[in-house]
Amino acid sequence: MNVRKRICVMDIGSNSIRMVIYEITPNKAFIPIEDIKETIRLGEGINEKKELKAEKISLALKTIQLFKKVCLKNNVDEIVAFGTAALRIATNGEWLLKEILKTTGIDVIVFKGEDEAYFSFEGAINTLDINEGVVIDLGGSSLEIVHFKNREALERVSLNFGAVTLSEVVDLKDKLGKKDENILREFIREELKFVEWKDNIKNLPLIGVGGTVRNIGGVHLYMNNYPLELLHNYRVSVEGVEDVVKKLKELDYKEKQDVQGLSKARADMFIGAAIAVEEVLTYFKLKELIISGYGIREGVLYERLSECGKVVDNPFEDGFKDVVEILSVNPFLKEKQYKIFKKIYEKINEEYSFNSINEKIIKIVTYLYDIGKCINYVNYPLHSAYMILNLGIKGVEQKELIAAALIVARGNKKYKGLEKYKDLFEDYEVDEFMMLSKILNITNIFSDDLLLDEKNFDIEVNKDEIVFYIKEKDEEDLKVIDLFISQKKFINTFDKKLKFKLKK
Repeated sequence: MNVRKRICVMDIGSNSIRMVIYEITPNKAFIPIEDIKETIRLGEGINEKKELKAEKISLALKTIQLFKKVCLKNNVDEIVAFGTAALRIATNGEWLLKEILKTTGIDVIVFKGEDEAYFSFEGAINTLDINEGVVIDLGGSSLEIVHFKNREALERVSLNFGAVTLSEVVDLKDKLGKKDENILREFIREELKFVEWKDNIKNLPLIGVGGTVRNIGGVHLYMNNYPLELLHNYRVSVEGVEDVVKKLKELDYKEKQDVQGLSKARADMFIGAAIAVEEVLTYFKLKELIISGYGIREGVLYERLSECGKVVDNPFEDGFKDVVEILSVNPFLKEKQYKIFKKIYEKINEEYSFNSINEKIIKIVTYLYDIGKCINYVNYPLHSAYMILNLGIKGVEQKELIAAALIVARGNKKYKGLEKYKDLFEDYEVDEFMMLSKILNITNIFSDDLLLDEKNFDIEVNKDEIVFYIKEKDEEDLKVIDLFISQKKFINTFDKKLKFKLKK
């Protein structure tokens, strides 16, 4: 039996201190099992006196001591702790580090600004299938910006302002007046002038990590009644970010606390950080904001795991392999079903020319269509669909996840909960998903009931029929198929009859 290691990553930031405990599988997949955050505003006033306030030091120390007890309770094998801008800037930060080491045994590494940028980039790039773009991490006291191409960091910079800093430039707690807004925007633009490679990144996507961008995504998601409450890889247009800013700057503190998608802990300073993200988009002429659910902590963890042999070349393949391992899916059986499905799909695609299906969708569908059986065999396709939507598979766009879920649910009219997702697609795309559902049904029958593999049948598509020629079976086997196939539904979907014949 393989014993799973547990690693705690502790992030001592300028706004909050957060610890996440990850369980590491034998194949280096990681599963968060504990996630705790305390908002203490360690970086409050840091740019004015270059010192951490005494009360903030005391609160930080007590928080980290408490976190250490949680690690002991959870049998953590290793603690990786790092500090960011506040500890980097403060003249008395070294004293706090020594007290943390003396009272907890935790040796905190303080990142340089460029290192902070790199680890934020690592957390995002290893979970998103994007070749070139810009990554930002807006923390409490700094803004990290990375330009990457071919999934490699080309340029990185750390600017000396963040969400806490901006709240000290003007009062952000209540409604933001025009004068204060202009002061804030001018301050941000002056800071952005330190980025010397402005002209190299026009029209690229902006990938945001950290709490500010997650809250922008959360507010935008609710404003637009988006049906899937999932932030990773959620996309917001430049106009969408402007809409969020426009809505929030008109609200007072109490009203902001009631905004869906906005953390109450960020309500007093969120608007300044959101304006900073808007300014980054417009100043560099970027095309959209993509929310990453993974950031600096995961970047640090990926770096630690790379020392143990984990290298991420393809985010989807790596993330999918992790899911297969975590769910104990039989990869040999699923590879057989994948090959059956792929053979049928490719033949039928010659006739129907599917436009909305790709390899990621096919793999998710064939490997995960029955994971819902662990919840309840009855209506397991519905459970599988919901699990697919919420597994957090890396390297997959949200519409690809939803497409896979709709295919797995098989278009069953009882599944009213999935109807809302269909509005995200064109009618022809939904029709294609229903076709794929029928292919999945046939795949299941061939694999589970007739014990076939991809070599035991051939397919012929003609004007009125789709004919399967089955090898090494008899008439009784063909009768089994009729128990599971609705000819009426198949004809309604493909506008062709379905036939099965023996091939001698």
